[in-house]
Amino acid sequence: MQPYVHNGDFSGSVLVAKDGHVVFQKSYGMANHEWGIPNSEKTKFHIASITKTFTAAAILQLAQQGKLKLSDPLSKYVPDFLNGERITIEQMLAHTSGLPDFYSLPEYSTRKYQRVTLPELIAWVKTKPLDFLPGSKSNYSNTGYAFLAYIVEQVSGKAYDQYLVDEILKPAGMKETGPFRDEAIIPNRATGYQPAFSDHGLRNAPAYDKTILTGSGSLYSTTGDLYAWCRTVGAGKIFAFDQANGYGWGARETKSKHKYVEQSGRDPGFSSKIALFPDDRLIVIALGNLEDAAVNTMADDLASIALGDDPAPPPPRSKLAGPVAHPEEFAGTYEVNPKFLLDVRAEDSKLYLRGTGGDYLPLEPTGKDAFFYRQLYVKVGFRRDKSGRIEALLWNGNYPCKKLSDKPEP
Repeated sequence: MQPYVHNGDFSGSVLVAKDGHVVFQKSYGMANHEWGIPNSEKTKFHIASITKTFTAAAILQLAQQGKLKLSDPLSKYVPDFLNGERITIEQMLAHTSGLPDFYSLPEYSTRKYQRVTLPELIAWVKTKPLDFLPGSKSNYSNTGYAFLAYIVEQVSGKAYDQYLVDEILKPAGMKETGPFRDEAIIPNRATGYQPAFSDHGLRNAPAYDKTILTGSGSLYSTTGDLYAWCRTVGAGKIFAFDQANGYGWGARETKSKHKYVEQSGRDPGFSSKIALFPDDRLIVIALGNLEDAAVNTMADDLASIALGDDPAPPPPRSKLAGPVAHPEEFAGTYEVNPKFLLDVRAEDSKLYLRGTGGDYLPLEPTGKDAFFYRQLYVKVGFRRDKSGRIEALLWNGNYPCKKLSDKPEP
């Protein structure tokens, strides 16, 4: 853990359990820097997309009770949705529905600061075309899980949050989990931070209305509560969990052929990951209050150690002192694909990068035309043409993203 902490890439809590026993549990960094309050095993973190494991559980529980079918079309619950008869509950669970991810919609950067309820989200997405024919492709969609939360409400007659409390959280013995709201008083809640060019290398994450995340990324929790959740899932106590399809989870396999399911989460100020290895009786949980995707690699490394491997720790990351020379050369919009753009902004001899709908966060210089983007824990380079003009951004140092404009979006 220490190299990740020393590189400034992790602040949070970690738990590793093997064969029914916690073998490693420790917290790092500050839950609140202003007050000097350290993270602890009691600290509550926004778990973002780990919420999807609970939404999927609610749907599968209702299916098990015969109250819905995974083959039910969306049109059964949202009658006037275009192509709703072609989209099934199972496709929404498996990210094959074709519903566009609301994060990728141009209005999201404005609407996230407004209160968007599930019916309002459905009405908004209803005006958008599908990304592809339902069932023909797979593309991660937060929208599908918001729609599933709405279906939980329609079928159960309860609000999504109340259904989770009554039917999932209480039976699992989870008392420290609930809906994350900026305006709510949540004891032991961690403050969320983002990378920044500052004395601490941090800034407070901007607040926005989390109602839009209902079903897809709306919950907070602790390492202890998520340990209880993983044990509940693995034992099939609340619903019949199928590791093969891993609804709400991603089914994976390590290089050494260990099968597992995982889900990660990232939202302004927070990053998280849980991994469940049913055959190896291994559970790994990492919750952070720093928006830095190192948590994913870190959790994978912890799992490798628990499985007897010896992963190499991340090397110390070099940082260049001083301003970036001619930062305006790098500024502009770059295309990952037609629906996902990257903007690079120059300000005070420093560079900042953001993806569609995200926040501008630091590009830390590590060499000539070389940078590191802590938010997504990735190297970023730039390629110049024969005249020396920058023509592409190199994601992870090698994937070219063509420069479309010299002016980034504001």
